[in-house]
Amino acid sequence: MYTEYDPQHEAEAAMKRAAEAEGADRQRLIQLALAWHELARDLRDEQAGPSHPAGHRPPAR
Repeated sequence: MYTEYDPQHEAEAAMKRAAEAEGADRQRLIQLALAWHELARDLRDEQAGPSHPAGHRPPAR
């Protein structure tokens, strides 16, 4: 999957913005950062290929 975005960079940028925000904006930016972080992790896993038996990943925390 090609994307012009770097999800890890986007996650870090959202967390920096969240640190400067307050209230509902702060919560929204934290959720955005977590979504970007999850996407970055999924992309890393996809590129690394299956590392667990039968391609099963451990349950998400």
